[in-house]
Amino acid sequence: MTGMARQVTLVLATLLTLVMTYLSSALPLFGKSNKEVSDALPNAFTPAGLTFAVWGPIFVGLLIFAAYQALPAQRGPRLDRLFWPFLLGNMLNVSWLLAFQSLRVGLSVLVMLALLAALIWLYLTVRRLPPQGPERWTLAVPTSIYLAWISVATIANITAFLVGAGVTGGALGLSAPLWSALLVVIAAVIGVFFLVRFRDFPFALVLLWAFYGVYVARPDVATVTTGVGIAAALVMLGSLVALRGRRTAL
Repeated sequence: MTGMARQVTLVLATLLTLVMTYLSSALPLFGKSNKEVSDALPNAFTPAGLTFAVWGPIFVGLLIFAAYQALPAQRGPRLDRLFWPFLLGNMLNVSWLLAFQSLRVGLSVLVMLALLAALIWLYLTVRRLPPQGPERWTLAVPTSIYLAWISVATIANITAFLVGAGVTGGALGLSAPLWSALLVVIAAVIGVFFLVRFRDFPFALVLLWAFYGVYVARPDVATVTTGVGIAAALVMLGSLVALRGRRTAL
């Protein structure tokens, strides 16, 4: 879809995501909120509730993204390539809400993986655009923080599914705290990749916020706090490498 049709469709898709997210908490959908479903599948990786405040900046970013691409000056073919990945991201977000709150956790994992793939597609597409005006803040940063959080949420979603299926860290020979620490470190490695490859500091900040949430949820569990410390150190090291690379490039 191109031109004005692309602009209007993406604005409507964004509004649908926001409305469905609101209804998922206000009603909630299928009688259970995301928190209630998540609490029924306890695991050692899910961060503290305050961490989910990150959805505020994510939704603001989605609105900025949608509004920017809808400007009259952006009606040309340059941003048409954003249509499918951004539309799929919104549709899959809504689909995930329906799957998770209807207790189809296995299906929600598949939808989450598809959402992750759509956001990676969007991320790479945005980065391939020649820089223009304010697009770092209107397109790149919103995509970065969204992808970063969905990367963390995918790990949490898969872990919740494994718990529900009776396949926990203990069943794999790992204690729940060790499983959590391992997952945090894996997330940190992902963050280091984005820092070194793309110098993406907003992505790293979202990961550090998620790690803080994991720590706050289990401050007295030494294995988890150790894992969070290692993960945070890896991300900070990756940030230093990225900063050094930026100075060299300059």
